[in-house]
Amino acid sequence: MAWGHLQPAGSTEPAEPGRRPVVTAWRLFTLEPVAARERVEWNGKTLDVVGEPDRFSPRFGRVHWETRLKHVEG
Repeated sequence: MAWGHLQPAGSTEPAEPGRRPVVTAWRLFTLEPVAARERVEWNGKTLDVVGEPDRFSPRFGRVHWETRLKHVEG
C-alpha cells in the first residue's frame, strides 16, 4: 500500500449509439515509484498504469513520481 494524491485528468465517451466504454484518465502523485505493470485500487475501482511513471526532481522540495492511470467502464 502506498499513499498518494489522485487527480482526474479527463475522460472519453464515444457519441455513437449502443453500449460504448467510458475511459477515464487519472494522474497519481506519490513519493514512491509505481511499477508500469501495477494496478491501483481506489474507491472500489481498479485503475491500470499507463506507461512508465515519470520522476520529478525539483530544485527545491522532495523527489516525487507522477503516474498516468486509466479506468475503463462499460
